[in-house]
Amino acid sequence: MPKKDYLEGAISHFKHQEIKIIEVEEWGLIGEDAIYVKPFTLLEKSEIFKGSNDNDLTVLIDVIIKKAETKDGEKMFDLESKIKMKKFVDPDIIGKVATLILNNSDDTIQTLKKN
Repeated sequence: MPKKDYLEGAISHFKHQEIKIIEVEEWGLIGEDAIYVKPFTLLEKSEIFKGSNDNDLTVLIDVIIKKAETKDGEKMFDLESKIKMKKFVDPDIIGKVATLILNNSDDTIQTLKKN
């Protein structure tokens, strides 16, 4: 008798997670220009938080760079964006956007169901 795959349900659950759509009015990212965010894998989260400490707020920028995509699935920001974000972007909005990306329970975020 074949052995039951106990991970099957967990893998299926992850495959059917919704894509978040985050509008950032302050940045002009609304409607078609909103940020699209696919669910984090454990590997992605560990890459972002590896080497960060409690006082390192640049991890918030790393979250945005890693996960913010266009509707077509293209990365919105790159590593060069990190320096500009550190110097020229409102840190409160960076914190707000990163929190929305990381938080799965925010009811203000639109979601796009996977097929």
